[in-house]
Amino acid sequence: MSKVSRFHTISCFPFGILALATMVFVMLVTSGCAGTAKGKDTSVFSSLERGQVSSQESSEASAMVIIRYPAMIHANAENLYVSSFAINAIGGEVPYAVHGSRQTSRVAQSVIEKSSYYAMSLYQELKSILPENSVLLSPHIIDWEKERGLYSRPILGTEQIPSVLTIDFNIYSFPDVNELMNSPPVTFGDLVTPLVVVKSSRWIQPSLGGLLVSSPPLMSSAWRQTRKEAENSLRARINDIPQEPGSSLGFVSFLRERDEATLNLPLKGSVDGAQQVAAIELYSLEKIQMNGEVIAALPDDASVDPFVNGFVKGAGTRIIDILNSVDHEKATFFARQAALERFDPELAKVFFVQSDNESVRARLQLAEALIGAEREFLAAQSDSIYDGTYHGNYGSKMRKIIAAEYRMLEQRRQLARKQNITTAVAVVALAGSVYGAVASTAASATAVTVASGAALAGSGWAMHKTLETKTESKEVNRYFLARMAPAFDRQMSVQMEWLESKEVITARGFAEFRNKTLSLYQSRVRSMQINVDQQCRFSHPEFSRAGRWYGVCADGMASGRGYGLIVNDRGDTLEFIGDARKGLASGSGGMIIQRGGQVGATYYEGEFKNGIPDGVVRVEKAGEPPRLRKYRAGVDVGKGSAASLQSIRFASVSEERGLTSP
Repeated sequence: MSKVSRFHTISCFPFGILALATMVFVMLVTSGCAGTAKGKDTSVFSSLERGQVSSQESSEASAMVIIRYPAMIHANAENLYVSSFAINAIGGEVPYAVHGSRQTSRVAQSVIEKSSYYAMSLYQELKSILPENSVLLSPHIIDWEKERGLYSRPILGTEQIPSVLTIDFNIYSFPDVNELMNSPPVTFGDLVTPLVVVKSSRWIQPSLGGLLVSSPPLMSSAWRQTRKEAENSLRARINDIPQEPGSSLGFVSFLRERDEATLNLPLKGSVDGAQQVAAIELYSLEKIQMNGEVIAALPDDASVDPFVNGFVKGAGTRIIDILNSVDHEKATFFARQAALERFDPELAKVFFVQSDNESVRARLQLAEALIGAEREFLAAQSDSIYDGTYHGNYGSKMRKIIAAEYRMLEQRRQLARKQNITTAVAVVALAGSVYGAVASTAASATAVTVASGAALAGSGWAMHKTLETKTESKEVNRYFLARMAPAFDRQMSVQMEWLESKEVITARGFAEFRNKTLSLYQSRVRSMQINVDQQCRFSHPEFSRAGRWYGVCADGMASGRGYGLIVNDRGDTLEFIGDARKGLASGSGGMIIQRGGQVGATYYEGEFKNGIPDGVVRVEKAGEPPRLRKYRAGVDVGKGSAASLQSIRFASVSEERGLTSP
């Protein structure tokens, strides 16, 4: 791909947002655009027809969707983030001389700022469709540590709530501004390039670790991160050590990698998403062109969101389709167990037994009611973030920036159409003093630089000191909340109902709310009549090393309902949930076997005997449709009958249903 030469001569003058909107271009007849910077009118998702949200029963402790997005960057990570952004450019290569330029730094910042803004559109769309308090926001800060490298972590406590789906969302712009008018993906003016990764519990699509949807550039890194998370989780359980922090955003994980191989993962298209094939749904890289008239009117009329028709409505439809197709109890089962561990580690271990004992049921009901209260509190925080980001000062400024970018881009398009110019000339690097406003505590001084010279007199550059993002760690949360959620620090109350009683919990922040829920639990908790052996043995004929069992135990071996796992020296892992006898899987259950070094796991669900499939079993392998097979002593002997399949039951704890033994 040919590259346009860098600008060498620039002059600067101060400006404000309104001045930017009316900036005059001078275009020489001999200069012009390589193209008209067009995108697709609508996303591939827009062709999907939305169905009704299914009325699946689920735990009150669980959300349906958590939307994760980049919102800030720590000073520790700035240089590495920008260089990684340039080196790992999506859509083409960036000349080495461009890697450290101020313009590239501003493009990198714009990804964070515009991701924060456009994520609100997706949040509001899903919130309008799904049940109350079931959609949560999780803004991330990008950071760096010697051991972890570049990574991101949640600013709030949202991801401690179990969720059926997590959506990693951000927009993208090509790092080299000289290519703005050409083909690489870009977010500027009426053009927007979304990147998404959608995940669930690995038990929802076991052969691929729960990775459901991904934009192509993020797919391999998302898979590697998913595998690492699973391995770390299993090793932590095996060794009784704390689990490592949660996963980074898909985009940050992608930036962190250097020279990693692109994996040959099984894929299916977005329009084929309903096909029953164990494959990652590929959301093609799209540069979407939103409605220009609506964009131009944004500063004065924000009642119509152009991103909704361009992308969000169709993407929301696909998310609803996924929610309708997965078992919510299965998707949140292990996350609920982890959430319960905060309140009561003993209860968390008994949870795998799924006992119908009244003493266990009472504890579970109370704990899950309190987690449900935390979910409601975090939902109120999400609403506050939305209001501050979209309707507050930040959103107002961002809409002015987008409209100004659009007007500048339209002028270039008109010149290209009228003069049929083919010589490539850069347009505008970035526009708007709001870039960096969240990620930085720097002053809001802004300046524009205009390129000059015979061939480049018509190009405008926005150089913003607001993009100097020197943040102090102790100021991160305070500054984010002050900018993005002005009403965030207000006192909020949540009413929790448990059995015949009602409790109102009032707090000013989530930390205070968490302390109150823990205190309430400890004051009301009842003793349990059952417990589980902490050193129970679980084995498998193909694994020489025994593993751990969390569940019913007899004579030191797994015997009854529970959860078992094994990790060997070669990196092979095995997970089983269901019934066991004499330390081996025996009865109904589900088993995931992941061989070290292999892409994709094998999943068996159905009947087992002496640790291996025996009876009708549902088999899932990466890249293949799930099959019903009949096994005898681990040997596939033919097609199985759906009527004979004994699927796993993941019961929910509720006042009406309680727990049932399978």
